[in-house]
Parts: sequence; structure tokens; C-alpha cells
Amino acid sequence: MSETMPEVTLDETDFEILRRLDEDGEVSVDELSDELDVSASTIYYRLEGYREQGIVEGQISKLDPQKLGLGLTAITEIDANYDGPGYEEIAERLSALSGVQRVFFMLGEMSFYVISRVRDHEHLQTLMESIIQTEGVENSNTNVVLRTFKDEDRLLVNYDDEDLETIFE
Repeated sequence: MSETMPEVTLDETDFEILRRLDEDGEVSVDELSDELDVSASTIYYRLEGYREQGIVEGQISKLDPQKLGLGLTAITEIDANYDGPGYEEIAERLSALSGVQRVFFMLGEMSFYVISRVRDHEHLQTLMESIIQTEGVENSNTNVVLRTFKDEDRLLVNYDDEDLETIFE
């Protein structure tokens, strides 16, 4: 299965619109129009184009897991056996487990990395038992995060201006 990167051509205005959306997903079209000195109709047109190209998807509010009682973050390394289900089926099963936030199929010693947010140690124990019982999982190693220094889902805010210029050339 080979995925090719779609050809996307973006100009300076696109870059500025996307950067502002990444900084503040709730920025209005009127604000963007005023800030960038571009007509509102142009902003609407470009936003629709971004959605059609899959550059911008949905609108998500960032929830605070701590305030919702999900104070433990676990990172689980999983070694899988593909004799039965394939890696996509194993990934689907892991993704469906309650509390699992992200599942990555890896190149290297481990097959998957799973990031979970859970209430407490008992909730973590239940999740670990579910992971171990998942068909295709050979073994797992779970680490509990003591302190998070960076947990940023937004994309462009993670790059400095020099890298952004290279990305959008």
C-alpha cells in the first residue's frame, strides 16, 4: 500500500490564513479579513478549498484532561504477532479500547505505541488487561507520564519561521 503526498500549492496568503487558524481555531472570517487585508469572500473561498483538499478538517475544542478527571497519561509499547490478524486489524482493535487516545504503527523494535488518558491506576489496570487480551498482542510495556512539558496538537505553532518558510515554499 503506497500513499503519495498530494500536490498542494499554497501562497503567502494561504500560509497566513493557516497559521492564524492554527494559533486560534475560533478566529472569525471577519478577523482574518481585517488582519490580512483580504476580502471576506476570498477567505471563505480559500477555507472551502482547504477543506476540499483535506488540509483543514472539522473544528475541535481542546479539552483539559486533568479538569475532566483523566489525570494519568500512559504510553504503551506493544509488540505484535501478525500470524493471525494483520497490523491494521490490531490497530483498529487497540484504537477501539476505552481511554486510548492515539495509536501509532511503528518501524523499529515495537509494533505500536499507544497513548492513553485514564482516571487512575485502577482504570489503567483495566486498560492494560484489555490491551494484553487483544488478539495479536504478544507483549506490552507501559510507562506512566509523571509530568508533561509539551502536549501540542496544533501543527504550525511547533515550527519556527525559518522552517515554516521551507515548508510553504
